[in-house]
Amino acid sequence: KQTKTPRPSASDHIMKTAWSVASLAVMMLLFASGTAAIKLNETSAFQTCLRTRSSCTTLSLDSSQLTGTIPYEMASLTSLSYLHIGNNRLTGTVPTELGVLTSLTSMYLGNNRLTGTLPIKLIALTQLTWMGFYNNQLTGTVMSELGILTSLTRLNLHYNQLTGTLPSELLALTSVDLLVCQNARLCGYIPVGMTFFSDYTCPAATGGTLLGSMCPSSAPTASPSASPTIVSPTIYPTADAGEQPLKDNWFRKRDVARRNAFPQKFSWFLKQAKLEADENNAE
Repeated sequence: KQTKTPRPSASDHIMKTAWSVASLAVMMLLFASGTAAIKLNETSAFQTCLRTRSSCTTLSLDSSQLTGTIPYEMASLTSLSYLHIGNNRLTGTVPTELGVLTSLTSMYLGNNRLTGTLPIKLIALTQLTWMGFYNNQLTGTVMSELGILTSLTRLNLHYNQLTGTLPSELLALTSVDLLVCQNARLCGYIPVGMTFFSDYTCPAATGGTLLGSMCPSSAPTASPSASPTIVSPTIYPTADAGEQPLKDNWFRKRDVARRNAFPQKFSWFLKQAKLEADENNAE
């Protein structure tokens, strides 16, 4: 004689449903705790670097749900060569203190919510091969002084709010993959000899093509076919008495103060100008 299995009662169904809901809530809580927002200076990786700053060479916190600003304590991590804190929700400006991290070879702060302009002190990072600031809310112009960072192989400035023209000094970055698309307020021509790198977010572009639109009259820009500027002898001296002043097509220096600010690179600029002058004389 077979024994019949009792049918579950309504109370059993309620208990099972309540247990399932409770289990799901616990799982969701555990999952959320693993991805909760945290400030950069509160992460274990950053705290470890502070304790071992003389030997800390890498700080990699991409896609870590980081919030808040970049802490000023970052300046004490002078042994860092790899700083990647992109794909987070960091706010505030790019701190000038990053300019003292002269051992950096790779710096990626892209896909955050950073505002303001790039600090001029970043040009001290002469060992950088990758500088990434794409998809932030950066303003201001593209610094001509970035042309000093001749070790760069990748410069990502696209998807920001940059204005003005592209400085011809960037032509010094002969090995760089440059991405500056989707900066709607950039204007004027791409300097002749410059090529925009192409990826899934940026189309390729070459020198001589127009960036979006012509610049307003308050910020004029020359056509790529315009004659090169004759630089004053007070900035570039002539090679011999009576010789015309050297022509500077690529690396136009706007004032003597800039030369004094970068004496270690000025001889290199002179060499480029001299090469152009020799080519013009040969013609």
